[in-house]
Parts: sequence; C-alpha cells; structure tokens
Amino acid sequence: MSEHYHFIGIGGIGMSGLARLLLHKKKCVSGSDIAFNYTIEGLAKAGAIIHKGQAAENISAKMTVVYSSDIKPDNPEYQTAIQLQCALLHRSDLLVSLIGQYRSLAVAGTHGKTTTSSLLATVLVEAGLDPSFAVGGMLPEFQSNSRFGEGDLFAFEADESDRTFLKYHPFGAIVTNIDNDHLNNYEGSESLLIESFNTFMSQVASPDHLIWCGDDLHLRRLNRPGQRYGFSPDCEWVISNVRQDGFQVVFDLKGKEKKYSDIVLNLIGTHNALNAAAVFALSITLGIPEGAIRQTFKSFKGVLRRCEKKGEINNILFVDDYAHHPTEISATLKGLRLAVPNKRLIAVFQPHRYSRTKDCLGQYGNIFDAADELIVTDIYGAGETPIAGLSHELIIQEIQQSSPLSCQYVSRPALSHKLSEMIRPDDVIITLGAGDVTKVAGETLALLSRLPGY
Repeated sequence: MSEHYHFIGIGGIGMSGLARLLLHKKKCVSGSDIAFNYTIEGLAKAGAIIHKGQAAENISAKMTVVYSSDIKPDNPEYQTAIQLQCALLHRSDLLVSLIGQYRSLAVAGTHGKTTTSSLLATVLVEAGLDPSFAVGGMLPEFQSNSRFGEGDLFAFEADESDRTFLKYHPFGAIVTNIDNDHLNNYEGSESLLIESFNTFMSQVASPDHLIWCGDDLHLRRLNRPGQRYGFSPDCEWVISNVRQDGFQVVFDLKGKEKKYSDIVLNLIGTHNALNAAAVFALSITLGIPEGAIRQTFKSFKGVLRRCEKKGEINNILFVDDYAHHPTEISATLKGLRLAVPNKRLIAVFQPHRYSRTKDCLGQYGNIFDAADELIVTDIYGAGETPIAGLSHELIIQEIQQSSPLSCQYVSRPALSHKLSEMIRPDDVIITLGAGDVTKVAGETLALLSRLPGY
C-alpha cells in the first residue's frame, strides 16, 4: 500500500482518530467531508490535506483510500478509487493493522463503549503505561480521540454496528451489554446479533482479561469464560451502595476478595457506575495500583457529547448527550435527574436514523419520565432514505399513550426560538441525539445573550 492515505468522510469520529494515528506515524494523509467541524480543523492543523465536498478529482492513483460502512457504493471518490485501482481499505481493517503489534484491549457492547473505552484509556495513561488508544469520542484532556504511545497496550472500541468487531482478536476486552440496535446489519435478527457477540468474545486471547456485564441477560446466557461485573451477587465484581453527589457518582465495589469503598467517578448515573466497574476490574487485573485508578476516576474530564455541559446563562444550564437509543436515553435522564433533583429538566430529543426509529417503536413510552418537559423534533436521517409513514408523530403518540409527561413537537429550525420562549432561570435543558441537535445549545445561548435580562 502507498504512503498516502485518503479518508472518505474524514470528519467522522472513527475515521478522524485513525487519520490522527497515521499523521503521528508521519504518513501523508488527506481526506474529504461534506461539512467542516472542529475535528477536521484539528486534523488540518496536524498536517492533513482536507477537501470540502467529495469529488472524483480528490482521488489519484497509488493512494490507499480508506472508507467506512457509511460510504455508499456510488460515492464519487469510492468509484474513482476503484477505476484507478487504488488500494481500498475499510476503516476496521486499517485499525486491525495498527493494533497488530500491541496487547490490545477492546471495548464492545451496544451501549457505553465510548465512555468505557475513554475511561480505560485515561487510566492507562495516568498510570504511566504510555498506551495507544482509538476511541469514539473526543477526550478534552488529550484534545484528541486517539494517540500512539511507547507502551505495549492499545485500548480501542470494537464496533458491533456493522459487524466489523468480528475482525478483532484482542488480548483482553470489556463487553458492556447487548441490545437490539443496528439490526438492519444483522438481517433483522437479534439471535444473529447475540451469536456475533459470542464469536467476538471467543476471539479474546486471555479469558482472565475478558470482563463482561453479569447483569445483562444475553451475556449471562452466553456465559463466556471471564470475569463478570454488575449488581448481581454472583458476579466476580459486585457493585453496591451507589449514590449521586451532584455531577459525581459514588459506589462500592467488591472483587478479588477485597472491598473497594467509596469510589468516586466524575460522571453521573448508575450506568456509568457499571462502566467504571468494568474499567476498575480490568485495570486491577492488569496490575494497575488501586490509588492510580481512583485518582483518574475522580478527575476524569469525560467525553465530548456525553452529558457535556455546553454552557450556562442566567442560571440556565445546557447539557448535550449523544444518547439516541431508548436504553441510553432512559439511563442518561435518570442520572441527570439525580444530579439536579430540584430543577426543572427539559429534554429535547432528535430521533436518529429511520431504521433505528422503526426498530425502537414500542420502547419510547416511559423513557423520558425523569424529565419535566419533552420536545421531540424531526428524525435526523443520517443519509438514510425515509420510511413511508414513519415520523416523529409515532413517537409522540407512543409517549402520550404511556406517560403523563408534557410532550410537544417543534421543528428542528425552530428549536432555539421555542426554547428561548419557554425556559426560566434555574432550568436544565438536555439535548439528546446523535445528529445536529448538538448545535441547539449554542444556538439558544447565542439567542438568549441578545435578549433583555440575559
């Protein structure tokens, strides 16, 4: 393969991380994307050649062209790469080649991968192990989603959404859960999804370093060799006494014939206590000192777009979260409610992808109940073709039939204006979704700053 790598869709979180790793290796990197963002700006500063828009002229012979599962066969750059007989490399295959020389530690699961892998990577760094990592979110502490280190460990996310996690044979792994997401890539079959996780777990080289959630019914049925974590008393690592202290969660953990009391994690929610327990268990198994783990948990700066505080004005707090599946949304809202128990909580939900929305119908009814007000906006298609008869209206109907929660529809362009009309001092607004709803906080803050009284 050539020394020039071109990424189709370089701004994607997974693609940008790999591009950063190649830049670190002093490779020539170029890429294209439809729109620019802070991720692309960072890559340009690091030396990448960036093209706005995707066009045939961006591709030249002898490039290695990297693509993801989101790239359609008729993409002009993909088509030109085939015509010019360029080496074509799926994102996952590039990652396989990059982790090959390391003791790799994969984090898999339908929910929680990014937070868990990011926390694991940060523990490894702070413990002085100088690891490499590639995760699905930007870490404020490193201002990056990837790095190369001199140590022998490489922490990364193993993505089940397109079944590419089956390409990895890691030294160790964490598996957080199995849920019915991305079934369009599993022939609509939950059993095929579960069997794929079984195959992935069987490929972990060291069962002693395979940490999986003993509370997850699907994982319990698979019952792979390894160490279980969770609230279930038969787990090797048992969580107890979880409590919320503002925007921190505190819990006890018992494992390896020892009780670790009052572990403080600088995140919210029981779901993150679970994620942290997995990282704690793997870190102890790797021989990392307890004190180093605790210190990292307490100072962890989180991940952008995971309950990220976007700004505050007139005691009105804006929070943004990537949660877009019902399980994730419910967990996030419950955690945030514990963090702000006495404030009015307004949730703004942007459904993500038509296929996911269809698969999740029947699961929306009560998931927003921790909020006081709910706004549902238009489905963010993410390039998918709309499904006839499927819209935000079905979600709202489902919620209204199951929950007393006040729920209304507001179009995406009108969100900031509507919020500026309805919010009051001391409110907390959380935007939920994997699409452009993340921009709503900034749009609303800018609008409010121009109004009298703010």
